[in-house]
Amino acid sequence: MAKRKNILYILADQQRFDTVSAYGKNDICRTPHIDALAENGMKFTNAFTPSAICAPARASLMTGLYPHKHGVVDNYTDIRDGIPLLGDCMKQAGYYCGYAGKWHVSPNRTPTDCGFEDGKPFMGYGFPGSRVFPSLKFDAPPKNKPNYYEEYLKENGYWPMDISEGFMGNNPALQIQEMYARHDGPVESTIEYFVAQETCRLLDKAKDDDRPFFLWANFWGPHSPSIVPEPYYSMYDPKQIKEHPSYCETFKDKPYGYYLTEKMWGLGDYGWDGFAEIIARYYGHCTMIDDMVGMIVDKLKEIGEFENTIIVYTADHGDCLGAHKLIEKGAFTFDEIYRIPMVVSGAGKKDNDSFVYLHELMPTALEVAGVQPTAPVDGESLLGLMNGDQETNGREEVYGEFHSHFYVCRQRMVRNRRYQLTFNESERGELYDFEKDPYQLHNVCYDPAYAEVKHQMLDLMGRYMEKLNDPARGWFNRIREFY
Repeated sequence: MAKRKNILYILADQQRFDTVSAYGKNDICRTPHIDALAENGMKFTNAFTPSAICAPARASLMTGLYPHKHGVVDNYTDIRDGIPLLGDCMKQAGYYCGYAGKWHVSPNRTPTDCGFEDGKPFMGYGFPGSRVFPSLKFDAPPKNKPNYYEEYLKENGYWPMDISEGFMGNNPALQIQEMYARHDGPVESTIEYFVAQETCRLLDKAKDDDRPFFLWANFWGPHSPSIVPEPYYSMYDPKQIKEHPSYCETFKDKPYGYYLTEKMWGLGDYGWDGFAEIIARYYGHCTMIDDMVGMIVDKLKEIGEFENTIIVYTADHGDCLGAHKLIEKGAFTFDEIYRIPMVVSGAGKKDNDSFVYLHELMPTALEVAGVQPTAPVDGESLLGLMNGDQETNGREEVYGEFHSHFYVCRQRMVRNRRYQLTFNESERGELYDFEKDPYQLHNVCYDPAYAEVKHQMLDLMGRYMEKLNDPARGWFNRIREFY
């Protein structure tokens, strides 16, 4: 009997769709190793996260469910008891399961608690450089003791380590998180290199195991702060980075929370030139991660498992990165944060433009393993789309949700190829026409010319709420005719 395929999921944190150069949307940021995976395999051009917040999205990948079902509605709550978890399911299916890097799936359960046999995760919010780099203000260290990254630095002669040129906004109430900084050591002393090395260690361990492997590698970046060494720190010239078409945002027809979020970060006074400095470091971070992907692929080839491994490179969500004058993610449903890269090697060779979800990677892994989910999931396996057996999944829209990040705001989004409706529970609604307004600048929710479209999109959202048993549906149904 032929050995079942290995699976390697590589997850970046907060990487915008258009920073993977294989998608042809960015002529500056370079990702040649991920591009090679796409050339060797395929990519999804319409992949979306179910929620553009770290832990809810990651818990969705672990469970195959929307956040309101698995319970992780912010970065601090836990997965509800009794829900089948991907790691456990893969282990029960006879796979060796390993985990590397950022966890942020559960504040209390470790990867070991979820079926992974080996790994050195960053628990909690888990930035390994906090309290390791003396000059860093960002103070969110891993909850686990010891800090495996600190141990790595000491064991390999990179101690002590520090950063310089840290930059943050000018809000006096938020002098606690840099947007970027220069890592003052070699590439081998970075957090991302540590994650790549850990992944390679797990691959070496897996090669001596009779079982196929399921590994989940998680880079911390390019989530801010982008702390990168040379040559990546100076790799991209900010002056070459063109202003994003939505940087002209005025917020006049947007929910007030968008305006407040922009003010919170304290970046407005710097103008686009200031954002370009942030973006240049972020791009450097993306290229550094790409080189780490190259290292992992080389290890797969060295141990003779590249051809028998399905590799998926994706992200939990994106980053506004100056779009709409915003940074990072939050209570806004722009494409820059909900649309994600999803590149697949080791399955088929044909790109696919079906609407797909991050959390569908859970039933996908199970199908590769030859088993079915032991409980219902939201979505379906992507394997047929990946290998070309299936041309389309027939899905004509995607549904996303937001609950809390910085402030509580129950928000729902439904999007098809032409329109997007956003339901902001206690704020004005949003409706965008992608054909006329691809950058979501003009909210036509209350334009009489779009009354029929709005009605149709409200009906569509209502159907999703009923199908998913979404707790937001009660208030939505009561006020939708006045919305």
